[in-house]
Amino acid sequence: MKSSVIFVFTFVVALMLEGLVFPADLVWFKPEWALLVILYWVLALPFKVGVGVAWFVGLLIDLLQGGVIGQHSLTYVLITFICIMLYKRLRMYRRWQQSFFIFLLVSINQLIGFWIDHYTGDAEPTLMIFMPAVISALLWPWCFILLRSVRRLYSIQ
Repeated sequence: MKSSVIFVFTFVVALMLEGLVFPADLVWFKPEWALLVILYWVLALPFKVGVGVAWFVGLLIDLLQGGVIGQHSLTYVLITFICIMLYKRLRMYRRWQQSFFIFLLVSINQLIGFWIDHYTGDAEPTLMIFMPAVISALLWPWCFILLRSVRRLYSIQ
C-alpha cells in the first residue's frame, strides 16, 4: 500500500513538472520529467513498474499536452520495453553511462514524437528536437539520487 502511494506521488509530481509552461524561447530545453521517473522506477523495480504504467502515464501526458492521443503512450511503452529488457545491464553502469543511455532513449522518444507531429503538420525539421534528450540526460544523475533516496526513505522494495 505504501509503495503504491509513493509511486503515484512521484508520477503526479512528474506530471505537474510536465505541465509547467516554458517561455517560447526555452521550450526546447524542457526535460522529459515523466519519462525520467518511469525509467528510474523501471530500473529500480522492474517487476512493479512496467509497460502498463508507462502506457497510462503516456496517455495522461497526451491529455495534459493536448496532442495526438496515444503518441506518448506509444513511445513510453517502446522505451520502457527496451529498458526492461536491459535493466540488469543498466544497473551496473555508472551514472554517466546511464545518462548516455537515457540520452538515447529520450532521443528515440523525441524522434518518434517529431515524426508523428511532422505527419500531422505540427512540426518543422530541426535538430533542436534532441535538446530535451540532452537536458534529461544531464538531469538523470540528480533524478536518480532523489528518487533513490525516496525509495530508501520509505523502504520500497
